[in-house]
Amino acid sequence: MALVPGSDAARALFPITQHAAYLDHAAVSPLNVRTAQAVQDWIDARMQHGHPPAFANPDLLPSFRQRVAAFFHAHPDEIAFTRNTSEGLLLVARGLPWREGDNLVTAETEFTANVYPWRNLEAAGVEIRRVPARDGRIDPREIVAAMDERTRLLALSYVEFFTGYRNPIAELAEEAHRRDVLVCVDVIQAAGVLPIDVQAMGIDFMAAGGPKWLMGPLGAGIFYVRRELLDLLDPRAYGWLGTVNPMNFFDYDMPLSPTASRYEHGTLAWPSLVGLMESIALLSEVGVAQIAEYVLALTGRLIEALLERGMQVVTPHARDEERAGIVTFQHPRVPAEQVWERLKAADVHVSVRGPGIRVSPHFYNTWADIERLLAVLDEIGV
Repeated sequence: MALVPGSDAARALFPITQHAAYLDHAAVSPLNVRTAQAVQDWIDARMQHGHPPAFANPDLLPSFRQRVAAFFHAHPDEIAFTRNTSEGLLLVARGLPWREGDNLVTAETEFTANVYPWRNLEAAGVEIRRVPARDGRIDPREIVAAMDERTRLLALSYVEFFTGYRNPIAELAEEAHRRDVLVCVDVIQAAGVLPIDVQAMGIDFMAAGGPKWLMGPLGAGIFYVRRELLDLLDPRAYGWLGTVNPMNFFDYDMPLSPTASRYEHGTLAWPSLVGLMESIALLSEVGVAQIAEYVLALTGRLIEALLERGMQVVTPHARDEERAGIVTFQHPRVPAEQVWERLKAADVHVSVRGPGIRVSPHFYNTWADIERLLAVLDEIGV
């Protein structure tokens, strides 16, 4: 029986609900009991038996790839495990055959993980074109207009970390591919709260970290590369785990793996990876489409309540398809840091991002959690 978003059964999986209104999943998610137990079981096995269980079960890692592939509508051969989002983006930045005079199109509003990998390319003569946002929204027409015959890559977040604006990736990917431009998407602010179909959306490369909406531990991430691009994306540096037969310790001339595992250099962060796989199993059990519907409804009510109280809502909210799980707002007279301090004192967890308060509920949150936030705002007044 599937877990219902907002139900008592869903909330029981997150012990933090016993005291806090945790509304900060765009920063980092609290661990649920199933994920924590999976990590603890792995650690206990190491304590009791020493030898890592993965080495005794050669089917474990392939089963993890299958789980992730199903979650993102990919093929298992297209999935590699990383430490974080940045590592996946760096694989693209370093691995594509850039030429002097090429350019890359991105947005001015990206999180720094989707900035610095591309900045490294400027020394090689690659131009970085940044499309500005207006009223928190990036106009897709301006992104398309920024592409020309020397554009090699479009690098965007599916959901922008500050405003919560959802870029129309499928529409942009279609325009990019029409111009022979590849598409790389940072999905860390979307994976786990919005359905992602890499094939239907036209994504060529995708990077995500585990600890936000995917609700996993720190130190495990996911990288996707379309199979047809494996030979184009050079690993540049590769290790023993990226070879065709990593368990052959005496052959020093093995070729690269024919799959995305070629981008895995060495031993993975197994406790974190095991935890992330359990979190993905949980999210799959709830159903990401159901999570998206629930969270969009919850945040829609939040936006209405904030506007009624005279708050300035930074997140574009005219159309639901331009939102995800993030709502950022500003108090008309009280600095964000002071609002955050009052919320923290009430055990309401949110983030300060720039001049705004960023709120990001997940599937186990309820309107009662939102009411705790609103009660603090009512105490502060306008």
